[in-house]
Amino acid sequence: MQVETFKAEGQKSLFNQIDLDLERTKRVYKVLGDLSEKAMGSLKSGALKEFSFASDKMRPMLSYISDNQISLSKHLEDDKQFEEERELRGLATGLRTNLSAVEAARKSLSQVDFNPVFFLSEDLTNAYLDYQLPMAWEFEHDLLVINNLDNTMLLEILISRGQKRIFLVGGNINVSEMKIEADDVVVYKTEDYKQLDELVCALPKRPPRRFTVLDCGSNATEIKKMDKIRGLLVSGRSRAWLRFNTINRGDAVKILDNLSNILLHRQASEFHNAFRNKAAIIVCPGPSLSKNIHLLKKVKGKAIIIAVLHALKPLKAEGIVPDVVIHTDPQNLKSLYFEKDGNMVSQYDHWMNKEDFEGVSYFITSASGSPENFDVPVKEVLWMSCGMRIGSFLPLDVFDYTRVGGSVSHSAFDLAVELGCSKIALVGQDLAFGESGDLYTEEARLDMSEKRISSLGEKFKVKGYYNKKVETNASFSFFASFYEYFAKHLNKNNHLTLFNCTEGGIYINGFKHISLKTFVDEQLMTYEKNIINKIFSDVTRDFTEYKRQKEKLVRFIKDNISLGKEVDRLSKIAIEIAKKSYHTDEELRRFDIVQNKTIKKLTKNYFYTLGLQKEIYILQAGVAADDSVAGQLGFHLDFLKAVRIFNSKFRKAFSKQLAQVSSNC
Repeated sequence: MQVETFKAEGQKSLFNQIDLDLERTKRVYKVLGDLSEKAMGSLKSGALKEFSFASDKMRPMLSYISDNQISLSKHLEDDKQFEEERELRGLATGLRTNLSAVEAARKSLSQVDFNPVFFLSEDLTNAYLDYQLPMAWEFEHDLLVINNLDNTMLLEILISRGQKRIFLVGGNINVSEMKIEADDVVVYKTEDYKQLDELVCALPKRPPRRFTVLDCGSNATEIKKMDKIRGLLVSGRSRAWLRFNTINRGDAVKILDNLSNILLHRQASEFHNAFRNKAAIIVCPGPSLSKNIHLLKKVKGKAIIIAVLHALKPLKAEGIVPDVVIHTDPQNLKSLYFEKDGNMVSQYDHWMNKEDFEGVSYFITSASGSPENFDVPVKEVLWMSCGMRIGSFLPLDVFDYTRVGGSVSHSAFDLAVELGCSKIALVGQDLAFGESGDLYTEEARLDMSEKRISSLGEKFKVKGYYNKKVETNASFSFFASFYEYFAKHLNKNNHLTLFNCTEGGIYINGFKHISLKTFVDEQLMTYEKNIINKIFSDVTRDFTEYKRQKEKLVRFIKDNISLGKEVDRLSKIAIEIAKKSYHTDEELRRFDIVQNKTIKKLTKNYFYTLGLQKEIYILQAGVAADDSVAGQLGFHLDFLKAVRIFNSKFRKAFSKQLAQVSSNC
């Protein structure tokens, strides 16, 4: 039997997580301690069903601890912070001992070679899963991949135990004939394991943090194929997380902070198809940019020049003013500093200075970007909804750009596509190390220390622009794969041709690789000069529509302020009931009613569900794991406290936006 288990990639919360206080920490450890005791007792007595039951209740909570980097050893240190927390130390010590014993038993049994006899009975199948599923496992999101499965019993039991995501590779099971009654269960079968990376990216909701691959065939799958499966899954997971974080890391707080901005400023989508049958050149700051940047002077006015922010300085150094500068990163550059000539300078002052932007007409930022980005000194600031689909939870008519790949250059590319351009060329998009080992052209370098470079992933060689090997890393390789994915689908569109005119760096499949000079001389030969500014000027704002949108937004903000007040009222009542030392049946029924009303209110709003997702997760895991009234009320109390903390931020943000919309828009 071959088993591959993939560790989770550390992901930060979309909102700042409400810290685990000592009381909740003790509550979590106590529940896990009790369950691990039951698991140990079940192992000793041979009660396999009880072991499965206890283990499955532990898995989501251990997953929560793992995903939030909560270390048991932290609570075992002999420091003053925990001097008087002997109970906590005892719980942590006992839990660690039990978990070590359970893991040792699992490890010893996992070495047993796979035999189809495991699936002849329900007890054996459950026992098999007990030792193959990691103890830190999230049934809702983590992915189980099964190779060469011929027996449906394993699937049926997995689903009954709560597993939501299962991929089958090969085997004789007809998934279409299976009756799956559980909600939100994804069982997908493919004969071609090479599709696995794409399948992972296509999974709805949050990507999986962990993968486990089971080889359930009569004959073991060859090691090379298993390695390829593992590589595809790792690649797919990384791409999925890259996209997910790019879409969501701007978080709802940023959206709230920008409500007045996105109303005041036009969407980039108002220019859709305005550049049909025109050309776009996307300028990136890769090291190859220095080879051909001077040629862009010939392009000005014939093709729309879209520069990512970090390419602006190199362009201005050559006397070239791009038509559009784009920056969709959600980070506040005013809070990021670097040392320059012995002084600490904010990245905002460095990249967004008035001198560099002189002559630039349009700057495009993200709706979930930092509010300061809307103050850039240009003729007009526009905004995009970069994959977050904010139109689904805001009362505005929003176009959501969906070609998101983790880099601002992908947003620039998507912009050019939606502008209607028939020819799109990449320049300076190396996605690889230059001949001198640099990742960016000289004017765009800022913080490229060895530590920063190593954080982007291991170096390795791939096919380059000139068909020779070039050195890249995991992050840039993923960026390239997104371009290839976009090209694969866009090349079906006859009116669009894609060019890579970088003249260095990585080779991007689906793009024609020609020099920038060839592109200018042959592809732009018949293009009219000085047409770009005219096209932009011809697209004017509809102020009647603007007023309609403003009315809808004001109503939306006021409704949410009222919602926040009601959540505050209900959560306060529920907390007062939960805090009582003794509860009658009538009080417990009242608590359930008030709590359900609170949760119902929360589910009505995207911002709540996004901001409290981790709190909801530990509430569900805790309530499922602890059968006692006191324990369940304790987890509910933790949740309600977190709700009130978040709700306070929620209400303040909406009140501020109401004032700004009323006064500035």
